[in-house]
Amino acid sequence: MELARLEKSLKDALAIVQAAPGEELKPQEWLETAARVGTHLAESREALAEVRQDLLGGARMALLLYFRNHPGEALSPQQLEGVAAIRAWARRIRELREVGWDIETLGAGAGAPYRLTVSQLDEAVASSEETIESIGGGSPAERLIEYLLHISPWPASPQQLERVAKTATWRQEVRELIDQGWHIQSHDDDPDVPPGHYRLVNLEA
Repeated sequence: MELARLEKSLKDALAIVQAAPGEELKPQEWLETAARVGTHLAESREALAEVRQDLLGGARMALLLYFRNHPGEALSPQQLEGVAAIRAWARRIRELREVGWDIETLGAGAGAPYRLTVSQLDEAVASSEETIESIGGGSPAERLIEYLLHISPWPASPQQLERVAKTATWRQEVRELIDQGWHIQSHDDDPDVPPGHYRLVNLEA
């Protein structure tokens, strides 16, 4: 389990720092200490990324879910980098903005926090061709859940879902997502959902 790998890498980094001679630490000694710590921190990032991939999929999906769970809140770069578990997390935020999410930067400089100013996309934006075309990479299931997360609480039609999944077996992928714990409803679950459509009811899995 990658959580065990994450725990070990952080413990190893801590042990290296604790073993440093403290006030007697010389510059060259600190360079060697920092290099060893950096190696273990890189391992911890890799472990974070693998857990994120197993549970959610890509970094953009993780960031979108985190922003949507914290609308209107100022989120630090450190939080967002942790969620994305990649160095290029800011690029994923730019991609979310291109889809239509209003994510503002609060201030200037590398430490400036970010804030999602809306709780959901307008229905017209959510159902647009641009939103469908923005979903790429990953497995059919990963593309489907990211798309449903983008447009929630609006329902998605069978045609939209097949285009996103890029496979005729997309219904099976949706069932697997439901089995994983995603709260996806059909017309059978809620008459307000049009027949054949699916909707992500809430943002928890």
